[in-house]
Amino acid sequence: MSFMIYKYIIFISLISFFTLSRCEKKESGNNPPVQSDKPAIKGILVFHRYSCYTSNDSRIYIYDFTQNSLQDISGGWGIGNPMNAHFSPDGKSIVFMGTRPASGWDLFRWRLGSADAPVNLTSAAGNTRDEDPKYSANGTKIIFKQDGVLKEIDTLGQLLRVIPVPQAEASMPYYGRGDSVIVYSARAAGSPIASIFTVSVPSGSVYPVFSMAGVEAYYPITKNDTSFYFSCWASAADHNDQLYLGFTNGHPAQLLPVNVPGHNSSDACPVNSQYLIFSSTRPGAGGYDLFLGDLSTGKTWSLSLYHPQINSGGEELGASFYLEP
Repeated sequence: MSFMIYKYIIFISLISFFTLSRCEKKESGNNPPVQSDKPAIKGILVFHRYSCYTSNDSRIYIYDFTQNSLQDISGGWGIGNPMNAHFSPDGKSIVFMGTRPASGWDLFRWRLGSADAPVNLTSAAGNTRDEDPKYSANGTKIIFKQDGVLKEIDTLGQLLRVIPVPQAEASMPYYGRGDSVIVYSARAAGSPIASIFTVSVPSGSVYPVFSMAGVEAYYPITKNDTSFYFSCWASAADHNDQLYLGFTNGHPAQLLPVNVPGHNSSDACPVNSQYLIFSSTRPGAGGYDLFLGDLSTGKTWSLSLYHPQINSGGEELGASFYLEP
C-alpha cells in the first residue's frame, strides 16, 4: 500500500506531504545494487523521520556533508510532529510544518544554529491547517496551503496574496519560473486521482502539465525554470511510486533512471544538475531510506554510506538540500 495512505489523506483530511508512508517495509521486486564509491557532496541536508505516520512522532534532522555531523534539531522545540522542512535560498533558515496544543497545523521558521525557538508564522490564522511550506527563489516569500487553499506570506507571516485555483483542494505548491509560476498537485473536477498543474501568479491562469489516466501524481519539486521532479504511480495497476522529470510547458514527462521496479521512489530533492536525493523502500535500513542518485547513470548510494545513523528502521522522508557555494 505504501503511499496509498498519503494519497487519500492529503485530499480528504488535508494532511499533506511529503509522503505519508506505511509502517512496514515492502520487500518485493528487484533488489538493486547499491554503489559503494560514494560521490563527494558539499552541503547541508534537512529531513524528517518518524516511526509511522499515524504515530505522530516526527522529528527533524540536519546532516552536514562537509562536517559529517548529524543532529536532531527539533527535540527541544515543544512543537508536535514537525516535518517537511525547506531551506531558504541562502541556507540560513528553514520553514516547516508542525502542530501546537489545541490547534491545527502551523508553519514555523527557524534560523539554523539559533538558540531561540522557531517562530510561528500562522498562529494568527487560528485553528487552520497550514501545510506544505516552500521558500520562493528570492527568499522573501513562502507559498503554502491553508485548508486546501494556496496562500503566500512573507517571512514574518504577513499574508501577501491568496492564489485561487479551480480545484477544490490544491496541495504541495512549489515556486517555479522565477517565482512567477506555482507548480502544485490537485484533483481535477470529477477525477479520483491527482495530477500536476501550474498557476501563473500574475495572471491566475491554470494549466495541466501532467496527467495520466488512472495514475496518481503529486509532490512536484522545481528543478529549474522549465522543469520539475514529481512522484507518480508506476501504472494504474502498479501503485509503487516512481520519480519523473516533468516540464512546465506540458511536454511528456521522463522516467528517471534511479527508479527500481517493485519499490517506491519518491520525495525528490535536487542536489545539483547531476544528483538528487530521494526516499525509497528498496532494501536498506528499513522503511523509507534516503538515497543519492546519479541522474545520468542511474547509480544510487544509500546515505548510510555517508553517516550510519541517517537511515534507520523508521521512515526518512521530505529531504531538502542546500548546496554550499
